[in-house]
Amino acid sequence: MGLSAGDTKLSVIGDRQSLALFRMVGASTYEVQPGEDVEEAVRRAARDGSRLIIVLKHVVRDEERLRKVASQEGVTLLVLPTKWAKAEPINVEKLLMEALGLG
Repeated sequence: MGLSAGDTKLSVIGDRQSLALFRMVGASTYEVQPGEDVEEAVRRAARDGSRLIIVLKHVVRDEERLRKVASQEGVTLLVLPTKWAKAEPINVEKLLMEALGLG
């Protein structure tokens, strides 16, 4: 059973070292290596009941494709920047619209 907020189950997808902290707070975790099939991990998390999925950016190859998979699965996706990922500006308005299902 994973960490949940009300009826929303939270899962985190990332590498082994990074996931240890999320496990300590009770989140369900799915381990992948950078470049592996993160999309399949999103599908597994959704099948396991997750509605909010955090993916660590350094394991993501194609963020646009990942967002399409999340949309198809009906889950909210948050790609969390890490120190190993290339820094990009954050568009808070776009993230809010996506979280509300409007973007």
